Amino acid sequence: MVHGRQGIDSEDSVKDRGPLARFFISGWTNIVRMMASNSLFVIFNIPAIILAGFLSMLFVPWIAPSFIDVSSYIDPVTGDEAVLELYFLLAIFGVNFLLSSTLVCVGPFQAGFAQVYKDIRNDTSVSFFSSFKTGLKTNWKKGLAAMITGLVITPVLLLASGFYLNFKSPAGTVIGMVFIVLIFAFVLVQNFVYVLMVSTDLKLWKIYKNAVIFVLIKAGPCLGAFLVVFLFYFVIPFYLLMSASYLTLGIFIFLYSFIVVSWVQYFMTCFAGGLIDRYVASDNNAD
Repeated sequence: MVHGRQGIDSEDSVKDRGPLARFFISGWTNIVRMMASNSLFVIFNIPAIILAGFLSMLFVPWIAPSFIDVSSYIDPVTGDEAVLELYFLLAIFGVNFLLSSTLVCVGPFQAGFAQVYKDIRNDTSVSFFSSFKTGLKTNWKKGLAAMITGLVITPVLLLASGFYLNFKSPAGTVIGMVFIVLIFAFVLVQNFVYVLMVSTDLKLWKIYKNAVIFVLIKAGPCLGAFLVVFLFYFVIPFYLLMSASYLTLGIFIFLYSFIVVSWVQYFMTCFAGGLIDRYVASDNNAD
């Protein structure tokens, strides 16, 4: 059973527009809430940042050499110092990816943020904190379970990808890349899970079932969502951090502290919301 769907038709002029236009119009109209959500996402997830830092320091030295030539970043004068700086920047990159993608996050809080984005999409948002409180209070148990699921599956996928990539063989590279793809697929699943969580009364196992089905039956559109995630959570932060200048570092901090995370998560909410409206909204036997 879908709850909280009243008020969707309150802005007919916006509703008549295409999904892309509605996305930008509603996002811009609620820009203050979007920025507040982004900054509070970082603050509320400080425990997750610490854990993501541990995972990054553990897996980055193992996986990174398979994708970049470390020697090309080494200054022959500074030597080890340059290597240390490189891995520190890669660790920050890893933390940003794990946190922004919700693979490692404080699940109950993420349920609150998902409610904020859902209310913005449906034009039912009264205030940021009222939406956040509703999502947190209603779904904290499911959010906690989803968080644990992410904390279990993510290290397994990272371990498997690093293991096979370090075979240094064509077969190992192919299998390792399959696990890399699975990591990004799991990012989509986790984001769908939080949106389903605040949009339906489904039990958690059915939520995951639907999230996986979305990825499988809508592979084409999900590939587009995958590219958005890959661009904003992987390519852009990698470029900004690997440029290793104070300017690009400042741009990175500003973008991912106030803008990018909320907009990408809102995009995922709109994308998943469309799938829910089509495939789940009429399910009256959710329990």
